[in-house]
Amino acid sequence: MGDRFDRLGGRHANVEALLRRPGIGHNNGPVFDMSWGAWVWRRASAEAWKAPKPEVARMRLKRAERLGITYRELTSALMDSGAHLGSAILPLSLAARVRRGPNGEIIIEPRNSIADLVARFRGRLFILGDIDAVPGLNEAERAGFLALLNRAFDGKVEAIGWGHDGPAIRTMLKVNNLPRQEAFLVGAGLGHHLLGEAAGLPLTKDIDTWLQ
Repeated sequence: MGDRFDRLGGRHANVEALLRRPGIGHNNGPVFDMSWGAWVWRRASAEAWKAPKPEVARMRLKRAERLGITYRELTSALMDSGAHLGSAILPLSLAARVRRGPNGEIIIEPRNSIADLVARFRGRLFILGDIDAVPGLNEAERAGFLALLNRAFDGKVEAIGWGHDGPAIRTMLKVNNLPRQEAFLVGAGLGHHLLGEAAGLPLTKDIDTWLQ
């Protein structure tokens, strides 16, 4: 009966991606057994995570606190890419509700919890104008959208990019002369983790633990 009904044919692409991903805590290293490869991996990992000089550790810790990420996340991104994280990308759909007023004007309503996080963030902040959050803006409205957004977020937003995929993020970063290795995505759920991977970002931070 198995060949009479394809149980896998209709599943969502995100489900397929989730099934391919390693489990929580997996770092894509070899199986931790007594093999030579496992021994080499453990030795390299221990060397990479060797405690740095106290002044270096303090500097990294302060930077991590300003960005709202952990010391380990900051250090891991540094070891993977050689670049220091300093900028966050936040999807507009998570940051605010955008709607039309009675006269067709654009109204931006920051989500209270997110507005508080943005106020505490001490890095460069970029907003991704993902399609789900934007009610059909024309070119003139898009041109003036950043100014409206900064009224709602006290001038904390440096730039906004339009789109909902990895190329949109890369384009926004390129226009603003920011290497992707220096930016991380703040998101919620598997979809945003896949978005961060598609953009080639070194880290996707769950919004529930950002600046906590």
